[in-house]
Amino acid sequence: MNLSPHFSANLNVQLLAASLEAMGVEHIVFSPGSRNGALMMHFNALNSFKTYVLVDERSAAYTALGMAQKLKKPVVICCTSGSAAANYYPAVTEAFYQNIPLIVLTTDRPRKFIDQFNGQTIRQENLFEKHTYHNENLLEGDDDETLTGNFLSLKKSVTKCIEKSGPVHINFPLAEPLYEKVSDLKIHFEKLTLPRTEKPKIRFKDFEKIVTESQKIMFLVGMHDFDAEFNSLVEEISALPNVIFLTENTSNLHTKAIISQIDNALFTMPREREKDFAPDLLITLGQNIISKKIKNFLRENPPKTHWHVDPYWHPDTFYVLSKKIQAKSVEFLQGFKNLKLEEKSNYRSIWLNLKEEKNNRQAAFLENTSFSDLKVFEKIIQNLPQNIQLHYSNSSVIRYAQLFEHEASIQVFCNRGTSGIDGSTSTAIGHAMLSKRQTTLVTGDLSFFYDSNALWNKYIPSNFRIILINNGGGDIFKIIPGPSETGVLNEFFFTPHQLNPLHLANLYHFKYLEANNLDELQQQLNSLWQGNKPKILAVNTYNQDNSGILKEFMKA
Repeated sequence: MNLSPHFSANLNVQLLAASLEAMGVEHIVFSPGSRNGALMMHFNALNSFKTYVLVDERSAAYTALGMAQKLKKPVVICCTSGSAAANYYPAVTEAFYQNIPLIVLTTDRPRKFIDQFNGQTIRQENLFEKHTYHNENLLEGDDDETLTGNFLSLKKSVTKCIEKSGPVHINFPLAEPLYEKVSDLKIHFEKLTLPRTEKPKIRFKDFEKIVTESQKIMFLVGMHDFDAEFNSLVEEISALPNVIFLTENTSNLHTKAIISQIDNALFTMPREREKDFAPDLLITLGQNIISKKIKNFLRENPPKTHWHVDPYWHPDTFYVLSKKIQAKSVEFLQGFKNLKLEEKSNYRSIWLNLKEEKNNRQAAFLENTSFSDLKVFEKIIQNLPQNIQLHYSNSSVIRYAQLFEHEASIQVFCNRGTSGIDGSTSTAIGHAMLSKRQTTLVTGDLSFFYDSNALWNKYIPSNFRIILINNGGGDIFKIIPGPSETGVLNEFFFTPHQLNPLHLANLYHFKYLEANNLDELQQQLNSLWQGNKPKILAVNTYNQDNSGILKEFMKA
């Protein structure tokens, strides 16, 4: 037995640690505070946990989200009471909509102190209930009945976190004294086997008639983890003449007979041709779709039938959902490929012909495009190393990224659960902390500065890279319709700045690189992934007509 003198004397703290260990939880990200001090002392004394300390709770939560995204297992975030807990909320919502398993552990003052003008007290019980899969408020006291009740609460929470692959909240009230220590543990468990919920089996016979009668079947794949078997099944099914797959780079699918740049295909499509391309049967797989154009296209040209396949979410995105299929994509496609499908159809060929036509015209446009955000993205994506983990921030960055095909070995990630700009850097760093593969973040300037506390992290691996597209403000508002008509575009939307990322690079010991034209960009990309120090490459495009060039590209 470990005789460290730094175990907490609090039996509920011992119970918490023993329960999490027995249920296979290994990683816990703390933010420093007094109310959670006993937990930091206790968990640090145990060899079974990997502990991390990050000061900014908002960034810490996103970092843990990136870690859990990589592990596909629960990661704990733990903070003191008060506004510290509220700072977790953005990452909790992201984890909720992305189905990333986070255990949100907030320490609290005893219940009698709440709303009594005591310091660092807010109403923490069920704080995140609208965006969590389970919530527990641990009981105060160390009698057997209370400890048993708290154990059952902890077991329920971890079970639900794994079952739903999403966030759960445990609020833990702690009374003073907080720092009493013991040299022996009174509570420990053997490994616990958690209950599993049986998922319903798919009855493919129920689908056969509709599939057989459909001459135009569209698979639309949203955000999805890379899966070699999934890729292989898509390659097989996409050869069918009445089937087309539309994907995005966050779908992590790479076969030839698919439409992987949806917006490129839909730019300038004449209204009279839309019916030819609209599906009879729409099958959506995975989660969030980035392309607004395909959403509008399918809402204006609704399919007769829409099935959504996902273990967790079944949104009626196009307002015609007819069947919710609770299954993983691989499981569904394994059965789908054995159904009898219509063989006399030109649906696949008209989509692929459109793709070739658009690719040729857009390639010719890009050949003559000057230094701008559009050209910069083309150059970056052409130069990405194989086998990296690539994170994109939101706003214009992820939209530009959709316009270009990515090399098949690259895995792409983006916080599209809530699509905010606030935690992209932290998430990418969390992912990199637990990965042996090289991780690169491509981000915009506002997103980078917004989440700059992400760099305040001593665990950043030496091979982490940031490519910062610095167009001097929120250029997305010059692209989307609306803001330019308000008369206050520059002051209230674009919000120009003169912030210099060099200062942050120096502060946090990143090597800083800069490019102001295409020749400099190519030169910096040639060496960006070499060396053993984190790097930031800032690409300055703020004097270019970025939105104007993109709009011309859309017309090509």
